[in-house]
Amino acid sequence: MLLGEYGVLYGAPALVCAMDKRMHVTLTPRYDTIINIQSDLHGSYTTDLNDLKIEKPFHFVLGAIKQHQAKMRRGCDIQITSEFSDKIGLGSSAAVTVATLAALVTWLDIRVQPLDLVRQGRNVIRECQGLGSGADVAASVYGGVVYYSPQPLAAEKFSVKLPLHLYYTGFKTPTVEAVKQVQNHFTSFPQVFKQLCAGIGQCVQDGVQMIRRGDIQKLGDVMNIQQGLMEAMGVSLPVIRQILSVLHDQKDIIGAKISGSGMGDCVMGLGTVNQDIQFGNEYDDIQPVSVEMTLHGVQSKKS
Repeated sequence: MLLGEYGVLYGAPALVCAMDKRMHVTLTPRYDTIINIQSDLHGSYTTDLNDLKIEKPFHFVLGAIKQHQAKMRRGCDIQITSEFSDKIGLGSSAAVTVATLAALVTWLDIRVQPLDLVRQGRNVIRECQGLGSGADVAASVYGGVVYYSPQPLAAEKFSVKLPLHLYYTGFKTPTVEAVKQVQNHFTSFPQVFKQLCAGIGQCVQDGVQMIRRGDIQKLGDVMNIQQGLMEAMGVSLPVIRQILSVLHDQKDIIGAKISGSGMGDCVMGLGTVNQDIQFGNEYDDIQPVSVEMTLHGVQSKKS
């Protein structure tokens, strides 16, 4: 998430991008109604197509199957492999949802437009976790940088690559839990919260203009501004502030902020890191995440 956290949950736009770590879903049709799921992250799960229930930890995969259950006459084996951990907040839920949906529509010969896939993926995320903007779904579908509007649903792709650096704090607060904590924090100050979300939405509008102009320096400035709003939201922590401080000490880092819901998760820097960064012994759980942007979104084919 480049810009737009929290605001996008309340109808404001977001600016997201796709990273080059992929989720692979292989679907093999069966001749009965059994659904077998095998994942290198979560193990195995078996159910019957006619008795489909949304159960963790395979709720996003099962939710995707449920989207097309009425069109399925037989079951399938689903093999899931991932190039990244689902613990570091890189949109693994959206990635596996989109990959599963793409495998299903390819198998069933259903023609869908990218925005239809975003809509389906957002429906799955919301059904499974109770909330979800769909921004990470859009990044998974389109690749590149995506200007995403949840209301009305729209997406615009920019085929640009940004020099991004990610650092994992060492732990992640689940998105739903982080959102609830923020909502509870602002129960007595609803207008303040509304203005913060509006400010984040304005950061997105300014940020997309910087993308259109190719002005990466100003995009970094907007990222720094939104980080101040995230701090006001209460989702920053000492470990996040330490990463931000060290990144800003790098002369060629032009912007840095939380990427995601905060309270842990990842911090993102825009620019160039010229040396191995040290965060101090007190923060030895901080890990660099080796990723780059990719222009390629979801890809699906029959073999």
